[in-house]
Amino acid sequence: MKRIALSIIAVLALFSTVNCKNGTNGANDVKANIAQVQVQDSTVLGKLYFVNLKEGEKPVMTGLSLFGDRCGTGDFNHKPYATEGIRSVFELNEWIEFHPQSNAKTGIKVMVFKHNADQGSYQKNTLSDKTPGYIQECELNKDPEAEEDAHWGSFYLHPEEVEPGFYDFVFLYNNKVIATMPTRFYPENQIIEKSDSELEKLMKQPVNQ
Repeated sequence: MKRIALSIIAVLALFSTVNCKNGTNGANDVKANIAQVQVQDSTVLGKLYFVNLKEGEKPVMTGLSLFGDRCGTGDFNHKPYATEGIRSVFELNEWIEFHPQSNAKTGIKVMVFKHNADQGSYQKNTLSDKTPGYIQECELNKDPEAEEDAHWGSFYLHPEEVEPGFYDFVFLYNNKVIATMPTRFYPENQIIEKSDSELEKLMKQPVNQ
């Protein structure tokens, strides 16, 4: 815990140094504070962390809903759009449907990486299938011919290709990172029998660093 605290302090000091060099005003200080909170809160499952927002800029994706086909009832899966408390625990081999809340009907993509405690690190580099921790990706496009509640894209993590554990969903728009969300994947059949309330408790557990 002491090492984590020191790392956070170092990150906060870095933000402070950058701000001093750039002669920031109050608005930029607020943006820096948001970034600091994101670093500290990056262990929260099912929370969207919006990045790369300029002052007054609205996020491309304002909410998200995820459906799974193995665990939980319809109430657990068919949640309304949200920015936190989003379904974030799954089993390997479970199909996940993505329902982003966005005015952009094309150009959104989700990339999956092994969990990184610093969620802000994803916006510092160009992401590709060569990026360390990369697992897979999926284009998210709204089909104009489909029903209004149809998913924009779906995938699953194959149990023979990845291990159970914590993963980050990284959302991009036109190849620019717009948000991240930590998730957890369990072995097949480990949580399939759990009730909705038990699954909700799992979603509230902290991410192991």
